[in-house]
Amino acid sequence: MKKIKSFLAICLVTILTFGSVAAQDMQSATDLFNAGGKALSESNYVAAIESFNKSLKMLETLSAEDRAEEGDAMIKECKGIIPQIHLRYGKELATSGDVDVSIVQIKLAAETATKYEQPDVVEEANMLIPQLLLANATNLLNEGKLPESIAGFKKVIAVDAKNVDAYFRMGVAESRLENEAGALAAFEKAIQLGETEVAPRQIALIYLKRSAAATRTKNWAEVFANAKKSNEYNESPQGNKLVGLAGVQLKKYDEAIAALESYYASDPNASDKNGTIYNLAVAYEAKGNNAKACGYYKQLLNDATYKQIAEYKVKTQLKCN
Repeated sequence: MKKIKSFLAICLVTILTFGSVAAQDMQSATDLFNAGGKALSESNYVAAIESFNKSLKMLETLSAEDRAEEGDAMIKECKGIIPQIHLRYGKELATSGDVDVSIVQIKLAAETATKYEQPDVVEEANMLIPQLLLANATNLLNEGKLPESIAGFKKVIAVDAKNVDAYFRMGVAESRLENEAGALAAFEKAIQLGETEVAPRQIALIYLKRSAAATRTKNWAEVFANAKKSNEYNESPQGNKLVGLAGVQLKKYDEAIAALESYYASDPNASDKNGTIYNLAVAYEAKGNNAKACGYYKQLLNDATYKQIAEYKVKTQLKCN
């Protein structure tokens, strides 16, 4: 009988001990929860996050009976507030210019919001992440840190594959590094995503530079091909001039005439206008249109550079009226 009483006494003490521990844990969890609230009111986000996380962890180890309605309510509050604090902290860091750390906090906001089923926070965080990454990469671009900026724009694209600004600015960075292939690929993608104003001009400029460079070696096929490609993206007087000059050399007279006349019309008083007139005369003569050729040759009769050939064409070869 005494043994039975002793056993019952031990069980009672054990129950009382467990009950006491549970009550202590509940009190500790409550204290941590309140500490988190106080830290949050003071904008001490790091301390607030730590306190709420510890409170949540402690509450989840308690049984539903031990934590009761009060504990369940605190669990719900913790799960709702932790993602919000990460989000708010991230925004404030971004505003102060600490973009790298802000991105860490925004990502934590997205992760915890996903875990605790806070879809509004997930949506906002996922929207902010590419914006912050883009701002960071753009800052690097403006600072002249071109390889780093390209890496940054690629991070934007990794989370937002249709970010047109990231592709366009990456194209700018690649251009400044004189990586034409990389620049063209980035600008082309920007165009596909709707950047149809500035990106085509950037591509046109790359091809125009290629065309001009080819004139130094008199590679007229390259001059012609690249100038035409430039004009496909953004027609320009310089593009027309190069198409015209190369077209005459390659005996592509129809294209040469159209390009040179367009170039001449864009600036009839250009410093090189007589060179343009001469090439037009040559092209029309080659086409058998002597009337047009004569008209252009006559305009060169008083030009120091072209006077001799012009007089010969007008008076002797073509016998212009």
